[in-house]
Amino acid sequence: MIKPPLRRWLIGTCLAASLAPAHAAKVEFFDDIDAGPQPLGLEQSRYLAFGEVMYDYYRHANFQSINQLLINQKKNLFDEDTDYAQLLLGDLYVSYGLPDKAEVIFNSLLKKDILSRTRAQTWLHKAELHYREGRLDEAAMILDSDKMKGLEPEDDAKRRLMLANIMMREEDFTGALDYLYSVPVDTDEGRYATYNMGVALIRAGQDPQGLKLLNSLISAGGSSEQALALRDRAALAAGLTELKENNTDAARASLIQVRSEGPFSEDALLALGLANYRRGDVRKALPIWLEAVRRNSSHPSVQEALLLAPRAYEELGGMPQALAGYQYAAEQYRQALKDVQQAMDHINGNGWAKTLIPKSNEGDSLLPADIEALAQDNSGELSYLYKLFASNEFSQRFRHYRQIYQIQKMLEHWQQALPAMLGSYHQQQAQLSQALPKVRAAMTDLIHRQETLMMDADALRLPDHMDMNRPLDLGNADQAIMWQKVDALDRHFNQLPGAGPRNAERLKRLRGLLLWDIAHQSAEQRQKQEQDINQLQDESQVLAQRVAAVRQQISDANLRTRDDLGLRLQQQEQRIEQLKRQTADTLKALENSMRADAMNVLTRTQHHLADQLAEAHLAIARLQDSSVSDRNNQRNGS
Repeated sequence: MIKPPLRRWLIGTCLAASLAPAHAAKVEFFDDIDAGPQPLGLEQSRYLAFGEVMYDYYRHANFQSINQLLINQKKNLFDEDTDYAQLLLGDLYVSYGLPDKAEVIFNSLLKKDILSRTRAQTWLHKAELHYREGRLDEAAMILDSDKMKGLEPEDDAKRRLMLANIMMREEDFTGALDYLYSVPVDTDEGRYATYNMGVALIRAGQDPQGLKLLNSLISAGGSSEQALALRDRAALAAGLTELKENNTDAARASLIQVRSEGPFSEDALLALGLANYRRGDVRKALPIWLEAVRRNSSHPSVQEALLLAPRAYEELGGMPQALAGYQYAAEQYRQALKDVQQAMDHINGNGWAKTLIPKSNEGDSLLPADIEALAQDNSGELSYLYKLFASNEFSQRFRHYRQIYQIQKMLEHWQQALPAMLGSYHQQQAQLSQALPKVRAAMTDLIHRQETLMMDADALRLPDHMDMNRPLDLGNADQAIMWQKVDALDRHFNQLPGAGPRNAERLKRLRGLLLWDIAHQSAEQRQKQEQDINQLQDESQVLAQRVAAVRQQISDANLRTRDDLGLRLQQQEQRIEQLKRQTADTLKALENSMRADAMNVLTRTQHHLADQLAEAHLAIARLQDSSVSDRNNQRNGS
């Protein structure tokens, strides 16, 4: 009969043998289970998701940002306690024209005990919401209160700029100046504030104060394209103001500050020529107007210069040049009228507003898609409508059109993806229904093997002390096998052929050598046995966890075969179709509104061009009549 220690060793040997197929099953069946990094905590997951939102926000993909925020709210990753996410969501709601939803978020944030800086930013967003909706009194009460303490310098400059604009609308220019003086001029907010204040003072009849602000902006620093363009604009406004007051020298000094290739160069050339003309220096005015004539003929200042240049020739006595200039002007006006009519036909066509959307619709630029194409292919349409695009009302409608158009494209993308999703769902249902019975059977066998292995591993125990009376507990596998053979020979030695004193002595020596070998390696073997048992127990526990994970996957797959995802996908298709109709109606209404504004601008331009064409023809007729009269007088005199 096998002794208990020998039974323990045999159980360990059998378990080691049975563990080999278990490892093979692990490689074959559990290869797709990730046992690597630990999952992130809640706050770590929140900051990771918010980082993705901020990436889209800073690249001006606001629609993607708001979608990510709402999706994470559905996942319970963001809630009312994540103040930073709520504040950004409210800001995005403001940009998308949803003030009611934004105000709900701002009010809920202000009721909480949040950081002073976050609270001040929330109040600033709320004030900006009132400002954009035209509730200036409510905005001013917030902006000029202690609730704004703790703002960053950039946000504080924005606050002061809004307050100054509110006071300028109320014609309180002194109060507006008090807020603007503390805004640094070397920032974008400071430059715009200085320009707006200067123009407002001039319109209010306070020309010296307004010119002082505009001139300070001309001498201010800044090398960015935006800063240079604003400097040109300030120089042009100062020059036109001086020209209106007939201060021609001061007007020239301001107008020559405008860059010759800047966005306001045509207006500056026209005004600079007028300044020289009013000084009585027609010879200096003529080349400036001739330079303006070479520019874009669809620009209003260039169209004015088309009549002024031949008039200067006429005053200088160059009648042939004047006649040629008037004829060239008439030709340019006729072409401009054709261009305007072509632009009107294009605007009246279908899909005009879509051509204004940039190819990359992620940004927030208000410039149309192909500026050069609009200026050339559409006969200078952008040149006639640039003031319309600069107006706040039209730009807001254009921004809303772009946002809704993006929603429409997204709905179309989802609608196109639904058939593939339904097909994939049905295919997955069929595959799961076919594979689940076999997987369940294989899983049952694996569970039984794993439970048996775990019980056997738990049953393994080593004796407390090493005892040479039980060499099987101390030796390795080879030594144990050799000991069993030697022990069997010793027990049955007398029954074997050739048993004699010499062979008995040999067997005794062999037994002693084997015992010495076992005793010599007993400590090392004891340590290795402990490690093997611990490793076996750990692997059996890991195996149990993986089996539990696979059981959960099988349970999830079983639930998937009985869920209502297919029905919900079909319902989403109906909802998408309804939303597409709503977005199409909204886009059509916005396009009609923008089309009406554009047609009004082009109609006024058309009438003005017709008047200029008539004036050019009258000048041509006057010069031709004068020439005929002079020739007749010469004949009569001769």
